[in-house]
Amino acid sequence: MKQTYFCPLDHFGSLSLSGPDAQKFLQGQITSDVSKVTQSFGQAGAYCTPKGNVVANFNLVTHADTLLMHMPISMVESVHKAMSKYIVFSKAHLQDASNDWSRFEVWGDDAMACITNTFGFAPQGQHACIQDVNYLVWSHDANNNEFIVYCSLSHKAQIMSQLEQQASIADKSAWEAKQINNGLVYVTPQISDSYVPQMLNLQATGSIDFKKGCYTGQEIVARMQYLGKLKRHLLIGQVTTPVALEVGQQIDASKRKNVGRITSVASTGADSYEFTAVVNRTEAQEDTLHLNEQDGAIINLIPLPYEIDPQVFERIKL
Repeated sequence: MKQTYFCPLDHFGSLSLSGPDAQKFLQGQITSDVSKVTQSFGQAGAYCTPKGNVVANFNLVTHADTLLMHMPISMVESVHKAMSKYIVFSKAHLQDASNDWSRFEVWGDDAMACITNTFGFAPQGQHACIQDVNYLVWSHDANNNEFIVYCSLSHKAQIMSQLEQQASIADKSAWEAKQINNGLVYVTPQISDSYVPQMLNLQATGSIDFKKGCYTGQEIVARMQYLGKLKRHLLIGQVTTPVALEVGQQIDASKRKNVGRITSVASTGADSYEFTAVVNRTEAQEDTLHLNEQDGAIINLIPLPYEIDPQVFERIKL
C-alpha cells in the first residue's frame, strides 16, 4: 500500500540575506558554494566557527532576489548574531525571516504526484527548486520522494488543505525518525560548536564544497578531509530505555566510558528510540555500546544509507 505524508515544520525558521553584496558575503561564511544557488537549484550547507566547529547547518535557497537559510528556529538568533558582526562591512542586509514563511515536508511513495497536483509541477532531482511569489518547493533527495515546501502565510491554509487531500499528516517524531534513517542531523543549541562538519557526515551528504575557496573555518575543515585524522563520526542507532532519551546524552562502551554523544532523537514507540550520535569509530566497530549509567540499554547500530570515503579516517598513500 502506497503511503504519502506531510508534516508542518513549525520548529524551523529562516534567515534572509539581500543586497548587492549578499552572495559575496555569504560565500565567505559558509561551507557550500553560494554561486551555484539559483531560483531553480539550492544547496545544503553549514556555518562554522574559525576553529571549524559547526555552529548550524541549513538548506540554502533563493526566492526572488533574496537568499534564504532554513534551519531549526532555535539556531536563527545565534547565527544572526554571529554573522551580523561581519556583515556591517558589506552592502547586504541580514534579517530573521522566520515569520515570513510556513514550512512543510512532504514525503512518501506519491510525494511527487502530491507536489505536482498542488503546485502544477514539481522539482526534478536533488536540490532542485520551483517557486513563484507565494511559495518555494525544494527537492530534498535524489529519488524525488521528499520535498520541503515554503509558502507565504496568506497561502498556508490553501496549501495545507490541498496536502490533506492527498497525504496523511504526520507528527514531528515521524519526521525526525525519517531524518535519522536518512543519516541527517540539523544542529541545535545543545550540540552547536561541538563538532567539525565531517563528524556530522556533512561531507558525505553534500554540505561541503571543497573547491569553492576560503570561508570561516575552511582551513580546519580541509585539513580534516585531506589528512585522514577523523576518529569519530555520525552513526544511527536504536535503543530501548524507560528513561527519555535526550540530545547530548552520553554513550559508553563496555571497555571505555564517554565514547559518544546523542545528536538527534525520535521516539518510535513505548520506550523505543531511534537516534543519531557522534561516536568514536573504534568502539563503534569493536565494542558493545550502551547509554551512560544504563548498562542494560544496549545500542543497536544501523548501517548508514550512504558511503563515507575511508580516506577521511586514514589517508591512503597512492
